[in-house]
Amino acid sequence: MDLRSYEEWKFELSAILREIVRLVAQSSSGESAVFRDLFARLAADRFNITLVGRFSRGKTSLMNAILGMDRLPTGVVPLTSVITEVTYGSEAKAVLHYQGTSLFMDIPLSELAAHITERGNPGNHRGISVAEVQLPAEFLRRGFTFIDTPGIGSAIAANTRTTRSFLPEADAIILVTSHDGPLSEEEADVLSWAGTAGRPLFVVLNKQDAVDAAACEQAMAYVREEAARLGAGSQLRLFSLSARHGLAARQAGNAAALAASGLPALESALVAFLVHDQRRAFLLGMCDRITALPGAGAMADRLAALRARVTGAKAATSVAVAEEPLLPAMLADCEICAGIANAMWQFFTRIQAELYGSPQAQADLAARGGFCRAHAQQFEAIAAGREAATALGPVLLHQAGELRRIAAATPSPTQAAGLVGGLLPGGGRCPACAVARQAETTGVQRLAAVVRRDGAMAAHARSAVCLPHLRLLMVALPGSETAALLCRQATLMERLAEDASRFALKQDAARQGTVNKQEREAAWRAARVLLEAPQAQYDAASPVP
Repeated sequence: MDLRSYEEWKFELSAILREIVRLVAQSSSGESAVFRDLFARLAADRFNITLVGRFSRGKTSLMNAILGMDRLPTGVVPLTSVITEVTYGSEAKAVLHYQGTSLFMDIPLSELAAHITERGNPGNHRGISVAEVQLPAEFLRRGFTFIDTPGIGSAIAANTRTTRSFLPEADAIILVTSHDGPLSEEEADVLSWAGTAGRPLFVVLNKQDAVDAAACEQAMAYVREEAARLGAGSQLRLFSLSARHGLAARQAGNAAALAASGLPALESALVAFLVHDQRRAFLLGMCDRITALPGAGAMADRLAALRARVTGAKAATSVAVAEEPLLPAMLADCEICAGIANAMWQFFTRIQAELYGSPQAQADLAARGGFCRAHAQQFEAIAAGREAATALGPVLLHQAGELRRIAAATPSPTQAAGLVGGLLPGGGRCPACAVARQAETTGVQRLAAVVRRDGAMAAHARSAVCLPHLRLLMVALPGSETAALLCRQATLMERLAEDASRFALKQDAARQGTVNKQEREAAWRAARVLLEAPQAQYDAASPVP
């Protein structure tokens, strides 16, 4: 089981549950509460990874390396007893939650230290319970949440107490120590606690770049011996890495240097454990709960098929969430559509003035029968009332004259219908369609040039190309880029589908407060990717003569 399949199966469970709600006539509020609870369990599910360690071990550097961005501030000392959660958000910011109240406050990341350090918030006199850092990182988007605990063993005794009390809430614990003095007394206590509690423990020996191979092996052996002595040998998963080198390699796109940093080995083990071991039980448990619902018999085959897939899934051999295609959190709409819309705006703002003051412009538009349906609506929305009336009066008179000419010929009903149809302005007559067509051609050629020069990755870092314009782009591209661009488009559409599924699930679970901007706009953005933007559409039946 990998992350993608896990999310797909969770969304499938929510779809099955939604169908049961539709089929079952709910006879009591108790049943409604049961359905809401199941939706809430699916919507709230996330992977909580708690990081523990003394100050200066590199906890924050490790999180930055896994996320592939250096947005979390390092070197901040000392921290107050405030838990810091790092979660997904469409834009980088921090949200402060206060003790004993539902109040919260958004602040820029640059101001975080003033609220969570002893210097800015001594003794946590501000009463902050949790500082939530939101970042647009793919690792977090997949449901992972880092919980950065205050440094243990510091002069602030409350820090150690806060950290200890939070450990039981973790799905996985990462104890960050380092090669320059592995396992302090407080870190050894965490090993002992994990052994007694039987909790999974990932121990990271950071700063391997500061020691040679022999010293590295010696430190690894020492940690293994201490873990066995403290009863945590069976829970121990030990990794040596350099968070600093891992972040640099990831940002540079250097796969060899990234592997040498030791970071991917930790990520793969961590994600495989959480997804395959932990979430398999969650999915199977949800299957059982939904199967027990009244009316679930109609969904028995789908539930059985899903259970079989989950039960038979094997753990992924490698998991590299951060290496999924990098796309901005909010990708711009199709730039070809945007170019057409801009050209249409300029055209209509210019032509309304011409139609007001130029009899020749009025006569030309009248001879064409006016604008096509879509562009008539755009003209009406943009033009002032006086200009619109001046422009459309001659069109009305022209069309009225044509109707009288048709009537004078005494046609049959069928002939009359055909002749009236010929008066309707289509793409071959509408002057706005000609402008849209030229803007589309220019936009496709411009984007094709970018792909030829910089590759498909560059094209999709710019905008979310709609399918109609993707089709035109395929014709304008060399064959070597076709497959890459199609795969990038598929990735984009899969991401939108996931956002839409998350939005629907959170709505069903009455968790609207957790919906982020991407999820809120998913359906609207999906329509823009599947079809051209309304302002970019035109009648392309035939070229303008």
